[in-house]
Amino acid sequence: MATSVAFANRGTITITGETTPEVIKDVEITISAEHVPLYGWGSILRQGVAKHSLKVSVKIGYVKFSPVKTGFPYNIYCSSGTLTDSNAVPEYTVVGVFTFEDAQILRCTITGVYFPDMPFKASEGQWIRLDLTGEGSGILFANT
Repeated sequence: MATSVAFANRGTITITGETTPEVIKDVEITISAEHVPLYGWGSILRQGVAKHSLKVSVKIGYVKFSPVKTGFPYNIYCSSGTLTDSNAVPEYTVVGVFTFEDAQILRCTITGVYFPDMPFKASEGQWIRLDLTGEGSGILFANT
């Protein structure tokens, strides 16, 4: 069976719950956990490894967006253009759909994603860029 590959230009990302970004340039998903080595009484060798504190990190970069829309990502901190005085944290579902060369489709769904900050970068001669980094509570990969 031949191995299928996915070219990064053949995919879509959606962020549910709010108005979604129009164009996304970069996406990175990292699943990680804290690891603790375990040692026994009669040995200097490691006897096992336990993990805890699972994280699903999501990085979304180079977002094309409309400044007249008040939805995502503005409502992370703002409502109607002004700073929101609230400690409520909005959570999102991020879905990536990636199409492989042989037409197989991989769907990655990350749930419970929050974005702790909203960096807004404007450099001369460059597109205005939002690099959002969030953390999710769950992830599911499925072939569709």
